Amino acid sequence: MRRGMILLLLLFVPLFNVFAQTDIDTLMPLSSNSVKEVVKYKARDSVAIDLSSRRAYLYTDGAIDYEKMLLRADRVVVDFDKQTLHAHGTNDTSGVRGRPYFKQDEAEYHADTITFNYNTQKGIINGVITQEGDGFLHGERVKKINDSVMYLSGGSYTTCNYAHPHFALNFTKSKLITNDKIVTGPAWLSIEDVPTPLALPFAFFPITHNRQSGVLIPSYGWQNYRGYYLRDGGYYFAINDNVDLALLAEIYTNLSWAGEVKSNYYRRYKYKGSVDLRYGNTIEGIRGDSTTYSSFNDFKVTWTHDQDAKANPYSRFSANVNLQSRNYNKNTTNRNDYFNSTTTSSISYSTKLGHYFNLSASARESFNSQTGVMNIKLPSISLNSITIYPFRRKNPVGAYRWYENISLSYVMNAENNITAQDTDLFTQSTIDRMQYGIKHSIPISSTVKVLRFFNWTNSISYNERWHWSTIDRTYDASTGTLTTDTIRGFRANRDFNVSSSLSTRIYGMFQFKFGPLKALRHVINPSLSFTYHPDFGSASLGWWKEYTDTTGYVHRYSIFQNSLYGGPPDGRSGNIHLNIGNNLEIKVQNPFDTAAEVHKITLIESLNLGMGYDIARDSLNFSALTVSGRTTLFKNLVINYSGSFSPYVIDTLGNMHNRFLWNEEHRLFRTDNSTWSAQLSWSLNNNTFSSSNDTKSQGRPQRQILQTPYNYNPVLLTGTYVDFSVPWNLTLSYTFSHVNRFVAKEMNLKSETIQSITLSGNITLTPNWRASMSTGYDFVNKGVSYTTVDIYRDLHCWEMRFSWVPFGYYRSWFFQINIKADALRDVKYEKRKNYQENNGYYSY
Repeated sequence: MRRGMILLLLLFVPLFNVFAQTDIDTLMPLSSNSVKEVVKYKARDSVAIDLSSRRAYLYTDGAIDYEKMLLRADRVVVDFDKQTLHAHGTNDTSGVRGRPYFKQDEAEYHADTITFNYNTQKGIINGVITQEGDGFLHGERVKKINDSVMYLSGGSYTTCNYAHPHFALNFTKSKLITNDKIVTGPAWLSIEDVPTPLALPFAFFPITHNRQSGVLIPSYGWQNYRGYYLRDGGYYFAINDNVDLALLAEIYTNLSWAGEVKSNYYRRYKYKGSVDLRYGNTIEGIRGDSTTYSSFNDFKVTWTHDQDAKANPYSRFSANVNLQSRNYNKNTTNRNDYFNSTTTSSISYSTKLGHYFNLSASARESFNSQTGVMNIKLPSISLNSITIYPFRRKNPVGAYRWYENISLSYVMNAENNITAQDTDLFTQSTIDRMQYGIKHSIPISSTVKVLRFFNWTNSISYNERWHWSTIDRTYDASTGTLTTDTIRGFRANRDFNVSSSLSTRIYGMFQFKFGPLKALRHVINPSLSFTYHPDFGSASLGWWKEYTDTTGYVHRYSIFQNSLYGGPPDGRSGNIHLNIGNNLEIKVQNPFDTAAEVHKITLIESLNLGMGYDIARDSLNFSALTVSGRTTLFKNLVINYSGSFSPYVIDTLGNMHNRFLWNEEHRLFRTDNSTWSAQLSWSLNNNTFSSSNDTKSQGRPQRQILQTPYNYNPVLLTGTYVDFSVPWNLTLSYTFSHVNRFVAKEMNLKSETIQSITLSGNITLTPNWRASMSTGYDFVNKGVSYTTVDIYRDLHCWEMRFSWVPFGYYRSWFFQINIKADALRDVKYEKRKNYQENNGYYSY
């Protein structure tokens, strides 16, 4: 405001006098000889000018807005001689009303009183509260030197956004550089205004709205078998806005160690991802004691990459890599890793080639840490064409002709497959067992309407496979041994098949005039199909061979048996297959309300029966009868059934004979296998038995949260998100499975039953207390499954959590209380017992 404001007010003195309106809001245009900015001022009660003392007074909700400065208070006094502004609140029965609020550039301050020189930009502020970064700075007396530097005498720093905070780091003096740092003298922690013995000779708080490089403070504690430790300490590099890097390490007093490298990268509208590399050496037991001592290395490699859909609509690259050593899960503290014995990885790329083809290439890996078996598919390539209709007109008029529905496409798959133990992965024997090949497929099909109600589908499928190895078997009758040799060299095989199917849908409806049952609807989906392929096992083709054992039995085998895509089938086949699908529904009405809406209830969602007959075979022409069904009861109980039934006689060796069961045992079928399964999923919450979803908040009265003009929003504290919107919920899951399998040796059915129940739920005891649990029971093994109990307490700016696994191999517990905000995340207390320490030792 400088000198121009004095001239401005003196120029308009004749217009001021004394205002007594209830609301004054005036724009004061500046003369050419004064300041060039417009001064905005207002007061809800009045604005007064005292010419004798050269002062201006703003009463009740006064505000001055000039250049980059905004001042609001219940009382504002402008002293033109001293070029100062003085603001304070007023006392009434409810306390102090209209406390000053001052904003200059991005800095905002709440205070008891403010005295500010608008010429020198210096000022004295008493009882100030200002937000700096993620925290709030409280000062008893503050001297403002310029736009960015302030000195505080007596104050505190906290991340609690209450005017009277729950905790604070108190100090006698400090210096604040806005958007840079806070440096204090001796500081001590106080909780609920009670000083604690936790003190520091000085404190340094960096203030930044961006990421900054810095030291990562390690956590400390004790772990059985490895001693005291320092974990997750290191250095964080904020390389730029797109990439960061963290170098972490951990070390134990028994000389176990681990190092870790983490990085996140991001490019807007392009891609995002993260990399995590970890390697360590674990030592357990006492050196020289062979019964307890062990030393092993472990590693883990994690890489995720996701391409933004906007980057390129025609090509996409993604990665989800999770590689780890067999010993890694021995050291994990992540409960999700306890039961995850199999890890998978994939890297894939897909793109569009021209107008007709799509190409995808990938590398996949799976690893079982318990067995050590690793499967790698590198590379796996697929080339697919779009569906082509070669006979369609470019500008058809009316419906398509039957030949215009003929379609064809092309599919090529190429893959290299390796399965081996992790210790044998790079040995010559693994390379010799490597499976690789290429498969080409050309399907041709057409679907037309026949007699209005039937769909007739005809198709021809051609397949060709390329391999670079085959097998040859030799049986030595003198020793009774079978030798299998691998023959290297390129060999191709091919086959084709033709099929035709006819399907329709039949509706049946029976209506009832009386009673709550109004209608019964039965939908039948019959389908008749025929599939044929010629004999590809003839000796002239050389794809199938045979040998005779000492009993005279002739064994036939495919030379492509161990190849990736196998070979064509042996023998001619002409299979006629009939399948009948069923769906049954009823419509019911409330018998006590004839005007009520009719509801549809599904009794049987699906019931399928299928059986085939092979006209090309000389015996055993009938295939097994298959039956499958599904229905849902009470909206939550899903029941499934599947079964296979054979019409032929079988001996104790499992060989099927061309004799019907009806002729020998007077029954149509024998059960080969059948499965009954039921899944129940039932969820309850506080709204299940109520008609209203409204919930009332409970708890103690809340403290005053800092409020400022212009809808100023206090800092949003970061931390673990906990949902308090549902007071309680309970989920019950029940699984039942009963399997019957025919055992030829015993000539009887063997049964196996699986039955388990899981229960999980949470409850919000108060607006700040929440508890959750998860457990289960296996009725077959008669044991309780993995059980967890979690308790969480929201302490506003602090949080407390307790996790407990009460029994079992992974029994453990963990307790933590910490500050939520990231700026003070290292102010915490932890106590735990890991599952590795189940002999009475605890870690702190």
